[in-house]
Amino acid sequence: MIQHLCLINFKHELDAATRQNVIDAYNKLPALIPGITRFECGMDMQLLEGNSHFGIVAEFENEEAFQAYSVHPAQGEVIFPVVGDLMASYTTTQFKL
Repeated sequence: MIQHLCLINFKHELDAATRQNVIDAYNKLPALIPGITRFECGMDMQLLEGNSHFGIVAEFENEEAFQAYSVHPAQGEVIFPVVGDLMASYTTTQFKL
C-alpha cells in the first residue's frame, strides 16, 4: 500500500460555498480513478498557526496505482477547474504502509 499526503495553501480565505466546492471536487476522484483504496480530504481546523489550508490523505493498492492517479485526466478535468485559480502552493509526500 502507498500512502499519499497532499497539503494545499490557498491564495486567500475561501467562503463556505467555495470550501464545499473544493471538498466536493476532490471527493469525486475515488469514483473516477481506479486503485484508490482510501480517500479523505478536508479543510484545516486551524488548531495550530501556520497549518496548511487543506489536506488530502489517500491510499493506493501499489505504486502503479499511485502513478496512474498522479497523471489521470480527472486531475485536470475535475480538480483544476475548481482549485487551480485558488491554489497558492502545495506539497506532497508518499510512503509505503
